[in-house]
Amino acid sequence: MEMRQESYDRLQEYTSQVEQMYSTLRSFKHDYSNIMLSMSGYMQTDDMEGLKAYFDREILPLNQNVTKDTAHLNQLINIKPMELKSIISAKLLYAMELNIHVSVEIEGKITDPAIDILDLSRITGIFLDNAIEAAMETETPSLRFAAMQLDMKNVFIFSNSFFDQGIPIAIMANPNVSTKGKKRGLGLYNAHEIISRYESVFLDTEIKNQTFLQRLHIPTA
Repeated sequence: MEMRQESYDRLQEYTSQVEQMYSTLRSFKHDYSNIMLSMSGYMQTDDMEGLKAYFDREILPLNQNVTKDTAHLNQLINIKPMELKSIISAKLLYAMELNIHVSVEIEGKITDPAIDILDLSRITGIFLDNAIEAAMETETPSLRFAAMQLDMKNVFIFSNSFFDQGIPIAIMANPNVSTKGKKRGLGLYNAHEIISRYESVFLDTEIKNQTFLQRLHIPTA
């Protein structure tokens, strides 16, 4: 019941994010004519320097606000399970609020994973939480989420910038193994416990070029 309540809360959060996105777009549309009038004033007086300064000061930040939070939402349209879509959206927006460079790649439609959708949402939440924490320890924080359907499998990829502290991959999923101190390090352990319940679900992990990478392979139902 707690898991289902959390899933519902994430769905509500996702809905709120979408509503905010459309509100921002409506606001931009409302201001469009005023923006054009302001720009035309600079052009009529042939004030190109003033136009450039106005563009950099007023229009560019507005455009960034519109596109920053909508780019990944557009990509997530192809993830059909709403519970999964909502938690990914919430985590990625949080990462962007922390000034982590976020990239999203969705190829094809992600449908019918052969795993309980709440289990998949929990795994995804854990992996993204860990990716955010690890990325924040690096000089140039970055996070990449990708999903694709290949050969009757859904493949989810989580990667992040990573400061290697020498913990072997083989023991990272052990309970209480963490660089964060005591009473931490249960996230990966819990994720691996969930994955172990499904014979057909496979996870591979690697550290390469200061990047922590996890690929989760799940057959389609």
